[in-house]
Amino acid sequence: MLAKFWRLRFINETGQTMTFAGAARIAIRVMGWKISSGNLTYGTVITEDLGFSSGTIADDGEVEGTVVDNSSNIFWGLNGTFEITHDLDAAVGQCRLFIEESDNNGNWPSDSNDFVIDDLTLISVLPIDNSGVDKSRSRNFKW
Repeated sequence: MLAKFWRLRFINETGQTMTFAGAARIAIRVMGWKISSGNLTYGTVITEDLGFSSGTIADDGEVEGTVVDNSSNIFWGLNGTFEITHDLDAAVGQCRLFIEESDNNGNWPSDSNDFVIDDLTLISVLPIDNSGVDKSRSRNFKW
């Protein structure tokens, strides 16, 4: 079951900086689900770009998304799509998407002094290779 509060985190591991002005993009769509009165129920689709509407994300750079309050909907999991457009033909590697959970919106694993990526849950990986500059790649995920 999802915690009361959650957010997505992204890591660019392509060997190249992603630049919004150069046409790099991040598009994530997620929808919560739960069983309610014996029926599978879906929530509203949440669209997330992790605030990447300008600037750059360096190689090995991390970006975190908006905190989502799950304390009233109490969704059990997520279905989603993770889409990346990289702007450089020299990019080779992967982009990884993680979910980070907090029970009270004040105690996030990434805020601790001993933060390592193992404190988060990997939900999707997109391979990026140098043959597809400005081409989008996407993958569906369930969590």
